[in-house]
Amino acid sequence: MPWKEPGDKPREPRGREPWGPGQGGHGGGPDIEAWLRKFRRSLGPFGRGPLGVLALIVVIIVLWFLIGGWTSIGGQQVGVLMRFGRFVRVLQPGVHLRFPSPIDEVDKVDIGRIRTVNDEARMLTSDGQLVLVDYDVHYKVTNARDFLFSARDAEEVVRTEAIAAVRGVVGSHELQCLIDGLGLPCQSGHVDADKLAGAIRTRLEGALSSSPGTLGIALTDVGVQNVGVPSDVKQAFDAIARAHDDAKTAKATAEANVTRGQIETKNQAISIKNDAEAYRREVVAEANSAVARFGQVLLQYQASPQVTRHRLWLDAMQSVLTKNHVVVNTGSGNVVIQFPTQHPGAAGTPATAGSTGPASASSAPGSATSTTIPVTSGPGVQAGSA
Repeated sequence: MPWKEPGDKPREPRGREPWGPGQGGHGGGPDIEAWLRKFRRSLGPFGRGPLGVLALIVVIIVLWFLIGGWTSIGGQQVGVLMRFGRFVRVLQPGVHLRFPSPIDEVDKVDIGRIRTVNDEARMLTSDGQLVLVDYDVHYKVTNARDFLFSARDAEEVVRTEAIAAVRGVVGSHELQCLIDGLGLPCQSGHVDADKLAGAIRTRLEGALSSSPGTLGIALTDVGVQNVGVPSDVKQAFDAIARAHDDAKTAKATAEANVTRGQIETKNQAISIKNDAEAYRREVVAEANSAVARFGQVLLQYQASPQVTRHRLWLDAMQSVLTKNHVVVNTGSGNVVIQFPTQHPGAAGTPATAGSTGPASASSAPGSATSTTIPVTSGPGVQAGSA
C-alpha cells in the first residue's frame, strides 16, 4: 500500500473518480478497456471471450452464403460466372451455388429471345438520289461468353454493321431500280424488297464473320419494310409519277386510236374492194350484153341491111332527140322532124313540124301512143332519092 504524503486526500478506487472514467487522472485519454467491456456486454453471449467473437464471425459468414451463395438461371437463359472479374464457366438453366458477391458475379444472358435492330434511315443511291429505307434485322445469341466479352457492346456492333450493310446495298443501285412506283426505266432490273433484304443479309453476315472475334450471334431474318423518298422531296417525285401516268394514258389512247384507225382503214379497203368487184362484174355483164345485142343486130343486118340500117338510125335519133330540147336546122328548110306525141298531162307544149324551137322529150321511143308519120329524111330515104 503506497504511502501518502501529509495533507494528501486518500485516492478513490479506479473507475470511481468523481470526474468519471477517462477524464483527468494519470491517463489523460479515453479508457479503451472500459469501452470494450461495454461493447461485449451489448453483444450478449457472443461477446464473452475469444470464442464469442469467432462465433459471431461464423454467423456472419453463414448468413452471407445463405443470401448470396446461390443463383437461379431461367429456362431460356445461361449464366456467365466470373470470379474476381475473370471468366470461370457458363451456367446452364437451373440453380447453382457460387461465392457471394463481390467474389463471384453472374451475368444472365437470354439466348431464347429474338433480338431486333430496326431503323429508318436516309441513304444515297448510286445516282446520287436520296431514299428513305425502313429495315429491321433479327438475331439471337448463340454463345453467351463471346456475346459479353468479344466486344464492349455487341448489340451496338450489330446495329452499326447493319447500317453499313444497308448503305452498301442501297448505294449500289439506282433510284428507279429501288422504287418501282416511279415508272422510270431501269437497265439492271427492278429490285424488290425481298431481293434487297437478301443482299443486305449476305453483306451483313460477311461483315460479322470477318470482324475480329465472333460476336456469338446468329442472324435469323433481315427485312425491308419500305423504300420511299423523304417527305421534303416527295412532292417532286409525286409529280414525276403523275407525269409518267399521264404519259401512259396518252400512249394507251394513241395506241387505241391507231388500232381503231387500222380497223377502219381495213374495213374501208374491204368495202372499196367489194365495190370494185361489183363494178367489174357489172361492166363485164353490160359488155357481154352489148356483145350479145350486137350479135343479134349483126344477124338482122346480114338478112336485110337497108332495113336494119334505117332502124338503127331511127333508134339513134330517138335517143338523141328525147334528151334534147333544141334542134338547129342548118339545111334548106325542107326537113321534116317527127317528135313523139306527149302523154296527156305532160309538161310542155307539143312541137310543130318544121319549127326550129325547143323540142319535147317525153315518152320512150316505140310507145303505143305515138303517131306514125312518114319519114322524109334519113339514110334510107336519102339513098332512095338519090
